[in-house]
Amino acid sequence: MQFTTKISAALLFTLGANSTFAAAPAVSEHQISGNIAVISSYYLRGLTNTPENDKATLQGGLDYSHASGFYAGYWGSTIGYSLTDYDPIVDDYTGSDTFEHDFYLGYNGAINQDWGYNLGAIYYYYYESDADVDALESVIGLNYKDFSLSAQTLWDDVTWGNTGDTYLLASYSRPLVRDFTLNTALGMYYYNDDTSQYFDTTEDFAFRHFNVGLSHPLGKTGAQMSVDFIVGGYDRVDEKQKNKLVLGLSYSF
Repeated sequence: MQFTTKISAALLFTLGANSTFAAAPAVSEHQISGNIAVISSYYLRGLTNTPENDKATLQGGLDYSHASGFYAGYWGSTIGYSLTDYDPIVDDYTGSDTFEHDFYLGYNGAINQDWGYNLGAIYYYYYESDADVDALESVIGLNYKDFSLSAQTLWDDVTWGNTGDTYLLASYSRPLVRDFTLNTALGMYYYNDDTSQYFDTTEDFAFRHFNVGLSHPLGKTGAQMSVDFIVGGYDRVDEKQKNKLVLGLSYSF
């Protein structure tokens, strides 16, 4: 492939120097894309027993990428509970539902034609919130063709994790017949208990979830429908998570 590309470039240079053909328009180094989706329920990393939202959830994001490999973006989601106005009598928050905001940046590099890597960071911000939930997470990833492996490590003690907690994710996607795409993901977790500010941990390492699903474009509208089945694993106190089916409709632009 690389050899063919070099030959093609040489041929284009020769044609441009010896003919009246118009030059091809330059490809921009900057790319911006976005997405919006509605899913039947939102389960953070397969945690089905305590969902972020067990009802219809609106999500969306905006991404910027540069030809050098640098990227930055935003993703947000409605969640189905409040994190403001804590009432000790009912032992719960009584304010309006909170909204999740994820800000991220990083670098995608290429090792060769098939192998690549990713280095980045994500900051989770919840509005509105009186709880200690905002946190920073580092991301290290490696990909080979349609297969990818990543490790996301938490850098803060929050009410949903300890400093050092690491989420390991292996994913694989494969085109099928009639424009269907197979999507799979296996999630594992390393749980750190050295800085347990909010809760104890009984498990050091556990299978968290396995997702398998199909997606399909809706004609030429730019929209896509999906169905995913979550096989629930175990959380940090060895509680078995339920199996769940998630339906989705998304649009990319």
